[in-house]
Amino acid sequence: MTSVTTVPFNVVDEAVHLLDSEAAPWSIQLEVRVAGHLDEARLREALGRALANHPMARARKAAARRTERTERWEIGPEVDIDPLRAIDCADDGLVVRAREELQGMAVPLAESPPLRARLVRNPGGDLLMLNVNHAAMDALGALGLLRSVGRAYAAEPEPRAGSGPDPLEARAWLGQLTLADRRIRTRRRLALAEKLTDVVVRPARVAPDGASGQTGYGFHHVSLAAGLTRDVIGLQHPGTVNDVLLAALHLSIARWNVEHGRRCGRIGVLVPADLRPSDWHQDVVGNFSLPARVSTNRRHRRRPESTLRTLTAQTRRKKSVGLGTALLEVLGRSDRLALWAKQAMVMSLALGGDRLVDTSMLSNLGALRDPPRFGPEAGRTVEVWFSPPARMPLGVTLGAVTVEGRLHLSFRYRHRQFGATAAGLFASTFVAELVGLVELTASRSRAS
Repeated sequence: MTSVTTVPFNVVDEAVHLLDSEAAPWSIQLEVRVAGHLDEARLREALGRALANHPMARARKAAARRTERTERWEIGPEVDIDPLRAIDCADDGLVVRAREELQGMAVPLAESPPLRARLVRNPGGDLLMLNVNHAAMDALGALGLLRSVGRAYAAEPEPRAGSGPDPLEARAWLGQLTLADRRIRTRRRLALAEKLTDVVVRPARVAPDGASGQTGYGFHHVSLAAGLTRDVIGLQHPGTVNDVLLAALHLSIARWNVEHGRRCGRIGVLVPADLRPSDWHQDVVGNFSLPARVSTNRRHRRRPESTLRTLTAQTRRKKSVGLGTALLEVLGRSDRLALWAKQAMVMSLALGGDRLVDTSMLSNLGALRDPPRFGPEAGRTVEVWFSPPARMPLGVTLGAVTVEGRLHLSFRYRHRQFGATAAGLFASTFVAELVGLVELTASRSRAS
């Protein structure tokens, strides 16, 4: 008899699943391009071996009654379907079409695995594209799975075999984070109280341009030059690269809205934070990230340097209590409610005008010293693209990752938000603001 393991959803699985819908999938876009070509049969075998190594990557959702208090995962030794399809794309336009078709798909959780993959054959180098249902794993989990696929394809062993945490036992880590001391928990509650004041001040929405009634997502990819990437990463200021990207996003949204005659008061951007312990940062596939919000008002955005200073101060303050962990004060108590009540809460949020939903989201996977690689026959990895979900009214989000010395930016947008031309213009606005921050900071450093 086939053995099936059953585990409950953790608080992040549950929150993401409640947000998911067929019309607006709450999913992770992740893809990698190699300089050469990938063999379909060999890649399918490698994907199967990677799924076998990561239990949550082959999980499916068990049937549940609405009166139950939590959803559950069923994890068997094998997957239900083959998730990989191959497609020939002779030009970039066909690649774009293949990407939008894949990422517009709502990956069902009733069958395993909770992802779909495309091998896109292209003269400029083949791509492996993933659409991952976020309820099963976060972006770092998807990246870890993709690394495993690359190692299996290249016939390389998995690192630290048998020495890392048990993939399913590690899921209890989020529960342990709720057991903070009184001082930390008080600060988390103050952060939540700050969030609730946003009900009074409606967040700005990115002005639409070229929008259509078409469902699904569009994507605009930008790869910064190596020199500009070095300037952004090496910028001399008290914060991190993420703070610089956040400042550029806040400024670009404000500029875009002014140019489109749209009022722009408080801008709030969600920033997912990885809660994995540092000693198994890349070892476990699953959901271990929660978002925190950083915001600016018109006064903060009068000068680029004040925008950067404001956002840097906010991220520092939030890190003192753990980015994203304030939400645990609410999510950690959700097991007291039946599933129908949780679903009703999500519906009431939408009916309330989405006042608690922020303006955009920025997620940065950082500089990948070990990007997914597929061995010498496939050639070096030349591009990695990633983006977080963009469900309306989060009409546009930004995913960032640095590979091969270049910052790769994936602007993900709803067709109800932008047309393709507008998405390109918005991306250009962001890059212009990013360059402006670099030049301003460099000139002040020279003056001092």
